[in-house]
Amino acid sequence: MKRALVLFNQALRWHDNLLLSEHAYFDQLIAVVVLDPAEYLTEQYGIKRASAQRLQAQLKLLLDWQQQWQQKQLVLHLRIGDTTSCLLQLAQQYQAQSLIAAEPTAPEQYQQLKSTGLALRLYDINSLLQHQLRPDLASLPKSFSAFRKQREPELLVQRPLQLKFSGQFYGETKLALDTVSADFISRYHTPTAALLNEAAALERLTKFIWQQRAVLHYKQSRDALDGDWNSSLWCFYLANGSLSPCYAWQQVVDFEQQQMANESTYWIRFELLWREYFRWQMRQHNSAWFSKNAFRPPLDFSAPIPDKRFELWCKGQTGLPLVDANIQMLLHTGWMSNRGRQNVASYLIFELQQDWRLGAAFFEQHLLDYDCASNWCNWAYIAGVGNSGARQFNLIKQALTHDPHGDFVRHWLPEKTTAGALVHWPEAKVQLQDFWLPFLKQLKSKA
Repeated sequence: MKRALVLFNQALRWHDNLLLSEHAYFDQLIAVVVLDPAEYLTEQYGIKRASAQRLQAQLKLLLDWQQQWQQKQLVLHLRIGDTTSCLLQLAQQYQAQSLIAAEPTAPEQYQQLKSTGLALRLYDINSLLQHQLRPDLASLPKSFSAFRKQREPELLVQRPLQLKFSGQFYGETKLALDTVSADFISRYHTPTAALLNEAAALERLTKFIWQQRAVLHYKQSRDALDGDWNSSLWCFYLANGSLSPCYAWQQVVDFEQQQMANESTYWIRFELLWREYFRWQMRQHNSAWFSKNAFRPPLDFSAPIPDKRFELWCKGQTGLPLVDANIQMLLHTGWMSNRGRQNVASYLIFELQQDWRLGAAFFEQHLLDYDCASNWCNWAYIAGVGNSGARQFNLIKQALTHDPHGDFVRHWLPEKTTAGALVHWPEAKVQLQDFWLPFLKQLKSKA
């Protein structure tokens, strides 16, 4: 009897999921998900890996996935503990010699799978470029522009697969949950946590594209700091594997063909391709991304040393309203707009002169859409390390452009009651920058 474990971490969906299909080499498949506390409760640079909000959301997602299997009269094994140890224990219980899983991008997660010693079969189900479209890492372009131009104008993307669900899945109900996992769940699970599952993903996708037709104004609205339909919010579901990027891409293409195509429909695919590029960059350079200058030699993995300015930034108490409002939004909701992320990152790196890795670790802690490649590569991109040039933003200009009436700041900083754009005026403790001065004059003229 040939058995294989099938690890559904980052593959929590029924659509376009090769892990669910028939696997000819095996007689039985054992479904499992693992939550590794080390990825949530330990620290890096003195910063906890995950907030309670992020841990609770992930735990609720895995419990929901297990319940979906139960509704199909199938067993999904939920384990909480060291990933390698949990997989080896289950492999021993079921006499399995192989492990099937979604191919990760995070070096840490890849090493966990490799350390099992089981025969690995990895399927890259969360990338746009799969199978024969997979890029050669040795010749991967050094910039996104070159990567994009290499594949346009007729950009080929793996079409979502219509797969027959395998009848090979087997499991003993008594082994679905062990005592250690049950104890962890009773300690950390909360029913009020956000449920970012496949049903929510597909509902959001359908509404954004077909009902609200927000895809038609995406390029203009994507820089908004908040708003229900300014951003797709697919990031939550792409990060946890409950939404297939190929399915999302194809839905946009279908809309373009059946309704209309414009610069905005192209732009949302453009940003999916950005996500794709960072996935391959992470695979190309692996743990070098966590060096101070990313993969630029010499590699420097020494821990960054924060100061009081970083602590105030983390609390949203820098005295610069646009930065503080965005941080407060993140602390309360687990999300921040793309424009907000760029602004707070720029301020931390260039004005506060902190190591970019501190900001990346803080985002990892709080973002409900945390994705290793997207997070760390985007921070390196702003900092100008790796293969990019530095991108410093003028925060006063950004405030005037993206929150011209100050509504966003007053919402997240209710203590700020100044009317209009003048609410963006920096507090006395903020060191004013010379290149801000023309825009500070504009603010003063609005008093």
